[in-house]
Amino acid sequence: MIVKMSETIQLEQVLDEKQGVEQEAKELDEEQKMLRQKAKVLAEKIIQELKKKNNVKQSTVSQLQNKVSELETQLNTLSLSKVTDNPDFPTDDNNGDEPEPNEAQEEHMEESSEDVVTVTEVNEEMTEDDKQDKKKRRLF
Repeated sequence: MIVKMSETIQLEQVLDEKQGVEQEAKELDEEQKMLRQKAKVLAEKIIQELKKKNNVKQSTVSQLQNKVSELETQLNTLSLSKVTDNPDFPTDDNNGDEPEPNEAQEEHMEESSEDVVTVTEVNEEMTEDDKQDKKKRRLF
């Protein structure tokens, strides 16, 4: 009978331990579920914050694009008024000695309008040194 009681006590202990382990597994599953939910909520918050920052940046980019467009318009207006105000510059189409520039030349002229130099008359003949200097400048 002592052996039976000992086995019964051992069986109860094993069953209690089994129940304890099952309870711990259930609690761990619940904690894992809560942590996954919390991670999802935090990820969604991060996404919202990033979207807000992107919207601010997009707004800034849009404002800068508008400003660039406005400045380009002002530059074109000033360039056109400069051309029409200059009495030496022919205003009629094809009345000047130079042919009309193509689109690539016009773009280059817009980009480098500050570097434009006009030579109206040269009173000296070019010397050999001047010709060599001119060749050197072409290389750059």
